[in-house]
Amino acid sequence: MKTLVLGIGNLLRSDDGVGLHVIGKLSGEILAPGVDVKEAASGLDILDAIKGYDRLILVDAIKSGGVPGSICRLSKEEFQTAPTVHSFSTHLNMDFFSVLELGRKLFPGEIPGDITVIAVEADDVTTISDKCTPRVERAIPKAVEMIKGLLS
Repeated sequence: MKTLVLGIGNLLRSDDGVGLHVIGKLSGEILAPGVDVKEAASGLDILDAIKGYDRLILVDAIKSGGVPGSICRLSKEEFQTAPTVHSFSTHLNMDFFSVLELGRKLFPGEIPGDITVIAVEADDVTTISDKCTPRVERAIPKAVEMIKGLLS
């Protein structure tokens, strides 16, 4: 099974870049064979990145009113019904599931069906900064460990 861990976000919008920061830390880890780690910033980048994988672990920020720095694991179905997840509207002109549907039409059988989302509650997604806020920064190693647990 080919697995992709994909971090998305905007590195210049403080906590919105947490998915990319997690990928940066995870890329230095020794992972199982068949696991790739990538980052993407826009809809077409995401579609191109996920094509050909069986399993996708997506890492991104959410802004749901929860405690900044808290981490939750969402299934594809939970993610699809979570109205408070902001991530894709800031990166794309369509939501993630529209991108998946487009990918399934363009690349039949090449888009992962097994999707898990690791979402880190953001505090600040508007300040121009390449650094996360302190609570979100402290969540990065925890997210890395959570992902490593999913991969073992």
